[in-house]
Amino acid sequence: MYELMPNEKKFVQIIEIKETGFVEFFFAISEVQMNVELILPYKAFIEFCANNKVSFFTEEQEKLVVDDNLQWKYGTN
Repeated sequence: MYELMPNEKKFVQIIEIKETGFVEFFFAISEVQMNVELILPYKAFIEFCANNKVSFFTEEQEKLVVDDNLQWKYGTN
């Protein structure tokens, strides 16, 4: 088991579970606005979440990410 940055809080937000069995998701360390979009097979996603002791974004955090992504993409929110 390998945990990335064990002293930091980690978060995930599922974007989509594909018919092919892959999970597309946002992954963030410390601040949800600073995230990366990843895709893993379902089993690997479950292991990734367990290894990294992740929390799922709250509704408030999810809104922050959506607003931040709009700001980056269009220059406005």
